[in-house]
Amino acid sequence: MNIQDRVAALRQSMGEQGLELLIGLHDNGHFIEKPNPVMVLAGFKSMGDTALLLHRSGEALLIVTPAWDAERAAEQAPGWTVVGTHELLGELARQLGRLKVPAAKTGVAGLAPMSWQVEKGVRELMKGEVHPADALVMKHARRKTAEEIARARKATELAEKGYEQLLATATVGMREDQLAAEIRCYVRSLGAEDNFFMFNAGPFSKAVQTSCGRRFAQGDLLLGELTPSYQGQMAQICRTAVLGRASEVRKEKYALLVHAMKQGVAAARPGNTMGKVCEAINAVLEAQGYGQYCHPPHIKRRGHGLGFGSTLPGDVAPDNGIVLEPDMFFVIHPNQFLPETGYMMCGEPTLITENGAQLLSRRMAQLYEIPV
Repeated sequence: MNIQDRVAALRQSMGEQGLELLIGLHDNGHFIEKPNPVMVLAGFKSMGDTALLLHRSGEALLIVTPAWDAERAAEQAPGWTVVGTHELLGELARQLGRLKVPAAKTGVAGLAPMSWQVEKGVRELMKGEVHPADALVMKHARRKTAEEIARARKATELAEKGYEQLLATATVGMREDQLAAEIRCYVRSLGAEDNFFMFNAGPFSKAVQTSCGRRFAQGDLLLGELTPSYQGQMAQICRTAVLGRASEVRKEKYALLVHAMKQGVAAARPGNTMGKVCEAINAVLEAQGYGQYCHPPHIKRRGHGLGFGSTLPGDVAPDNGIVLEPDMFFVIHPNQFLPETGYMMCGEPTLITENGAQLLSRRMAQLYEIPV
């Protein structure tokens, strides 16, 4: 599947719902759990407020701010007519006046996260008759295109190289925030445009946190969640390392987490729900007496969708009934607090294929030991 197939399928669904026009909106805020209709339909990662107009009959228009970013938009969104402007609402009003599609036959996606000025302006243009189309758009983005999958593979490669650099760099006495900054810069030097990186260390952590000025000590557990973005597609790995030799109890409990993750991977196959994947992970830990730690407040989910565009198939959580299909992509991470060890992390980017789950990482998580 490619992005043109996605747009064609969306147009068909628009017709079935009586929609002639779709307005998609996004600002310059890109976050792992923020849906982006502009990216999933046009493949464009915006630097400013952006709108797309998709007509059921064939017209595809992308309105970009700032105006000077139109050239980049045209390169990233082939097949779309690009208009650059410094005033989104004014240009949107002009184009809607030209198309003359009534609000009753217009769907709007991505309005809620926009600034209040843009939201107010769009509602005025629709004369207060706004028909949300977020679910419709994201339904058609639940599966990744071939290009998005290729980018996910590259993003995974960058994550693994970043972690290799972390293992080679961490040393007793080094500051958490110094190492975190170095790894962010290193991954970006390899081609990532961004890297969401949660990282902290300590002898007994209750959760992964943002880095601080604490200095590493021998025996620390280093917790890392690396999430590079490559050309708008994210991938995530979760890892744990020991500064020095790992105790037997840490080895034993980490092996338990990895085993739970493998059971989740085995359950991640077409026809199963995301909830079933979570249940497979929890069952391993519950059988060992850790049931109370498999639910809030200790844990909320065992993974989540990946991408700056679509968050589907959503969380690896017991209440997620979304059925897995080929080309869905998400991370499985049984990150867990255990009373004997504190919090530990393992997680792999997972692609659903016709035959089951395929991990995009070259090496599955293990409890790494960093020589001191």
